[in-house]
Amino acid sequence: MTVTDIAAWGTANHVRAALERHLTGALVEVPEHDESPRRAFSEALRKSLMLRQTHPFDTVAIGLPDLLRYRDLVAGSEVTLRATNIDAYFIRQDGSAEQYLPETE
Repeated sequence: MTVTDIAAWGTANHVRAALERHLTGALVEVPEHDESPRRAFSEALRKSLMLRQTHPFDTVAIGLPDLLRYRDLVAGSEVTLRATNIDAYFIRQDGSAEQYLPETE
């Protein structure tokens, strides 16, 4: 299982620990110093697509801080994430993780 990790609050270790409690496997890091959610999300998505290309049968997921901006970015990319079989998880400040599930009508 492969997970792409973005840490906008706390530390990369905080996000990594939260994700590893829910997903077993390796992480691909996105630079912590990038404070632009859109740029960080784009980099995470790019790396996830590269992982999907080289590991077509592995589980690939993006771990994001549970912030409204990241939720909006994931919702706006829902079709792409679903088509490429990339999961998104939101990491809360208490360390718990919630998998993004699209709202059903």
